[in-house]
Amino acid sequence: MRSHGVPNFPDPGGGGAVPKPSPQQLGVSNSRFQAAEAACRSVLPNGGQPTRAALQHSWSDFRSFARCMRAHGVSTWPDPTRYPQHPERPTFDLQSAGIDPNSPQLTTRLHACVPLLHGVNPQRLGVGS
Repeated sequence: MRSHGVPNFPDPGGGGAVPKPSPQQLGVSNSRFQAAEAACRSVLPNGGQPTRAALQHSWSDFRSFARCMRAHGVSTWPDPTRYPQHPERPTFDLQSAGIDPNSPQLTTRLHACVPLLHGVNPQRLGVGS
């Protein structure tokens, strides 16, 4: 990533996990980041695609997160659904559930449950920061 125009890309963590910062966090444009990602994809495990086991784990995490949010007072929090751009991956359809992703009350509850997602950025859920 660094040699392809993203000089501030961090090293993998102690467990070997590849970090997932946003282009903005790294001070580069979306197009530069995407170009570097495409150039480097071949050196990632499984070509950068999640394994079947990782996808199953992600779906389980998202279901646990949904139960946690409902237990913390967001009774309309939906179960995970398929992410349109990558149907094998989970997401939450907050708009259909009538949930305002910018609600301060939601952000407070989100912080109680986000550890269940094992490193997923809350912005990936379409809420908070």
